[in-house]
Amino acid sequence: MDVPPVDPYAVPRAFAKERAKRRAREEHQTELVRARVRFWALVGALLFFAVILSLTIWDQIQALFGI
Repeated sequence: MDVPPVDPYAVPRAFAKERAKRRAREEHQTELVRARVRFWALVGALLFFAVILSLTIWDQIQALFGI
């Protein structure tokens, strides 16, 4: 009975693959957090500008109609 050939690089290759998967998972989580921060910053900025615009419009309406 012949012994099947053993790949001496199989274990290091499997470790490298698992490290790459873990690194990709961690990078994905980091990007999710950054995307959430960008989204809420944009929502906040848009809300801020909407409030400023509405106050400016209200001021102009008051000045125009003497309310």
